[in-house]
Amino acid sequence: MSFRDILVTGVIFALLPICFLRPWIGILVWTWIGIMNPHRLTWGFAWDMPFAQMVAIAVLGGMFLTREKKNIAWTSELRLLLVLFGYMTFTTFFAWSPEDAWQEWERVVKILLMAYVTTMLIYGKQRIYWLVLIATLSIGFYGFKGGLFSILTGGQFHVMGPPMSFLAGNNFLGLAMVMGLPLLFVLAQQEARGWLRKLLYATFFLTFIAIPFTYSRGAMLGLAVVSPFLLMKWGNKVLLAILIIPLVFAAMAFVPDKLVDRAKTIENYELDDSAMQRIAAWHLAWDIAVDRPLRGGGFNYEGDSARWFAYLDPRYSTVIKGRHVAHSIYFQVLGQHGFVGLSLFMIILLLTYRRLGRLKKWTSEISDLRWIGQYAWALRVGLVGYAITGAFLNLAYFDLYYLFVVLTALLWREALSDERIASRRSATAFTGKGVRSDWHPPPSVGKGSFSSKSQDEGFPEEGSGRHL
Repeated sequence: MSFRDILVTGVIFALLPICFLRPWIGILVWTWIGIMNPHRLTWGFAWDMPFAQMVAIAVLGGMFLTREKKNIAWTSELRLLLVLFGYMTFTTFFAWSPEDAWQEWERVVKILLMAYVTTMLIYGKQRIYWLVLIATLSIGFYGFKGGLFSILTGGQFHVMGPPMSFLAGNNFLGLAMVMGLPLLFVLAQQEARGWLRKLLYATFFLTFIAIPFTYSRGAMLGLAVVSPFLLMKWGNKVLLAILIIPLVFAAMAFVPDKLVDRAKTIENYELDDSAMQRIAAWHLAWDIAVDRPLRGGGFNYEGDSARWFAYLDPRYSTVIKGRHVAHSIYFQVLGQHGFVGLSLFMIILLLTYRRLGRLKKWTSEISDLRWIGQYAWALRVGLVGYAITGAFLNLAYFDLYYLFVVLTALLWREALSDERIASRRSATAFTGKGVRSDWHPPPSVGKGSFSSKSQDEGFPEEGSGRHL
């Protein structure tokens, strides 16, 4: 028993009654536990306690008693997500490794159930703000710690996530930090409270530093793709140049050779056994899908050792000695659920990206709704990071990705609750064309919009319900 065990257990147990009485706060606690996994930072009895399950029970119980809830924020993506889950259930009946497959199915159903519950309990600018903040700081905790660790140790060691979690190891944590980086940036820009703004900016910069020192090549590629979006978003380009130039020279002088060598393997991947093992796993997943296009191998198909090796291309027998997961969100879904499953997965990803772009465009000209566009921009860039980095990682069922889909639906509902956006959307749908460049919002303020005073203060007020 350690102080950490007592502290984490005490905090979560103290929050359980609040999760029941105010289930929307329970969603925040669920998000914190699901992403940060604070219990995995302990060493004793708290390490494997089912805290998330306790919180979920409290939330679901409280949800039936509270009046502070709405209907599910249905979007095309959330409807298709139900279809995808139904299809995953179908393929699980034909899985190669049934026991392992149903265990994974159970984990996915818990994530998706709470995703839909989130859309019922989180609404309004304030609650969305808190959800984004909690999720982002849950990732930022490891970015802050990892950045300091890399600076103090000269980057000689890997930045790692907590074991037995979605952030376990270096690769998965690197992906999460790439996805969270744009949200950290937007939250820091919007924050009116000086102490929190400074903390968010510090977390942003330290996370930026920590990502390469995960030594994850996928995370390095993701950071390389996301960085130009962040640079373009930065307001003071002169100040940015003043900060970046000395950092570049410092990096050239102090970055360890092994990090440079690790990055070079991206270019010369055919000489790296780890990279070739990924390619072998991709080929294997493709061959499974070709042979079983509708069923795939089911969740965790690599659990059936004999079948797995039967599909292994002999060309890779010298570089791969044991079973490997697909090491790609795309090949993971393809191998597990066939071409239908992959098609649904890709459609959801692309529709979410498209919807975020529309939100950014529609709200950019309306000052009191600009916060929606800022969040949409950050989620969209984070989604790009997921699509790039995820191409090399086995995280198709990453709860942070599904939180992005949920947040997109929440922002969409908030936008459409405003008469100005609703009328603009109707006009666009009716004409089949974009809105004229000389379009100006009418003076009336519709339901769900916020006053300019609330926007200027930087901390949102909720139109209904109580404050935190």
